[in-house]
Amino acid sequence: MELNVYDWEKFERTKIWYLVFGFFILLIVVLSILSKNVSWWIFLLILAGCYVFFTTKPLKTIKMITWKKTLQIDKLTYPRETLKWFVLEYHLEKKKIHNIVIIDNKNTPRIYTINDSEKNLQDFVNDMNGYIPMLDKYDQTTLNKVIRKFKL
Repeated sequence: MELNVYDWEKFERTKIWYLVFGFFILLIVVLSILSKNVSWWIFLLILAGCYVFFTTKPLKTIKMITWKKTLQIDKLTYPRETLKWFVLEYHLEKKKIHNIVIIDNKNTPRIYTINDSEKNLQDFVNDMNGYIPMLDKYDQTTLNKVIRKFKL
């Protein structure tokens, strides 16, 4: 069974989000210049530029394929015994399942945004459920909650 997903979690950011982000970076740069800490603002500008570059590059669609003893995500293969759970995340505004989260034995979540039909998703979930349990939610760290809240 296969499911099309984006190669990572897809955040939908508005123009306002980018304006606020840019203003925040600019504010820190100005405060750094006023405090005469030049190396800090140069580092911050480079960091901000890299962040904007990586967040604006388009996500590619990859395949998540269930095999008898493995889960293949793009070119990586995970043996079933290394996977602990999977979770489906519901998007309240869109009123549909938005993400699939694969959690391994080390409790590391791998979040992928779904880019497939609901029928394919249902078939994929039924297949996955035969191998690893599905949770209704999972505990995120505070840092993960902040990152996802601010769409970083």
